[in-house]
Amino acid sequence: MKRISTNQNNNLTVDNASSVVFRNRFLSDGQTEKQMFQRWLSTFDFGLFITVEPTPYLPMKDDDIRQRIRTIDHRLNKELISCDYPKFKNQDRFWLIGFFEDGQKKCSHRHAHLLHYLPHQQMKIRGSKNFQKEMVKNKFRFLWDSTRYVDYLGKSRTVCPIHIEIAENNVAVSIYSSKNMIPDDTEYFFSY
Repeated sequence: MKRISTNQNNNLTVDNASSVVFRNRFLSDGQTEKQMFQRWLSTFDFGLFITVEPTPYLPMKDDDIRQRIRTIDHRLNKELISCDYPKFKNQDRFWLIGFFEDGQKKCSHRHAHLLHYLPHQQMKIRGSKNFQKEMVKNKFRFLWDSTRYVDYLGKSRTVCPIHIEIAENNVAVSIYSSKNMIPDDTEYFFSY
């Protein structure tokens, strides 16, 4: 091992013999990009935890799931906040982050976990945060189920099911959703 100096205050150990090279060499010992990302992710107050269920009989392409999420996000922002929502800061509008995950031995089908941020202070729905979460949950489910899926051949069919829970513990849902994140092969996306 040899030490290199990237700036005057920061001496980092670099192992040139290692087959794994981290993209960010400014991480402290024992810290990985995944851990930093999960710590950052857990700082957000996510309202909903959504799972796009793995369905062998109703498969969906990743791009189709992303596009459906963006469409639902747009409609929620437009209907529950304002038509001018693109001008708002991220903390003042709905947004989602999604993680694709390949199945385990019991269920070998690809699925996605979504964390949905709710801007409680901006919503047109008045009431407690729990009431707002329930209303957004119902609206999200309605928008997901009401739009039929059209495949690349133009055939229309029902879309794969989703499971929506109210996020009680942001740290737990953030870590669970991003558990398979690998520094060089991250498969996550934002709705905006």
